[in-house]
Amino acid sequence: MDGFKGITLSGLISFGLVLLKAAVILLAGHFAVVFIIKLLSKSFEKIKMDVSLEKFFLKVVNITLHIIVLLSALNALGISTTGLLAALSGAVVAVALALKDSLGSIAGGIIILLTKRFETGDYVEINGDEGTVVQVDLMHTTLKTLDNRHVVIPNAVAVNSRIIDYSSEEMRRLDIVFQIGYGDDSEKAKQIILDAVNNHKMSLNEPEKPFARVTGFGDSAVDITLRVWCARENYWQLKFDLLEQIKKAFDENGISIPFNQLDVHIKDK
Repeated sequence: MDGFKGITLSGLISFGLVLLKAAVILLAGHFAVVFIIKLLSKSFEKIKMDVSLEKFFLKVVNITLHIIVLLSALNALGISTTGLLAALSGAVVAVALALKDSLGSIAGGIIILLTKRFETGDYVEINGDEGTVVQVDLMHTTLKTLDNRHVVIPNAVAVNSRIIDYSSEEMRRLDIVFQIGYGDDSEKAKQIILDAVNNHKMSLNEPEKPFARVTGFGDSAVDITLRVWCARENYWQLKFDLLEQIKKAFDENGISIPFNQLDVHIKDK
């Protein structure tokens, strides 16, 4: 009981008010942060910000504002935050040294999000891996492949790799090389190819008309290259359709697709 002799009613009330003030700051601050996050989220939707970039900004704002609220509550309790901030700074430096590789990925994620090298939903090739961008977070970029696998690439690798974005333009050019025998009529083969292209509803005449020309001579075949433009979402469908239709037309018109062969000539001495 002797330990409680110095405690007065006014002291308890004063301490209770301080606790109440800190609690009000925490509670009101939390709801204020939630309101701000919702407001920012609606604003980002109106300007159609990339989903991954939106999540990144909201996460940073959420953490920063909650730290400010917590420090304000500690100040209300009479706790000096100067020493706490110094200790946190030292801890941050120690953690940064221990996680320098991870920090490289975080820096890469920030660069990718801010420079918009690609966006969520784009079909890209990064470091040899192809797929649709599912998410870009602070540490990793996640791709979903055509066969429904997820490939997770560290942002430190992604930001320093060769990136091919197949979704950045509305149209793509489809290039296909067909091989015919040296004894076949190349003009007839070119006409068959162009007829198949012109009769396909997905082929476009802009920005250039379909192109079919002899472009090389192999060991066993003549190369004919087809170039045709299409909408990016029709690329694969058009490619598969043309391969099937032109192969069928070649067979019907006696145009051969040769296999590798070697002619051996024996000379009598």
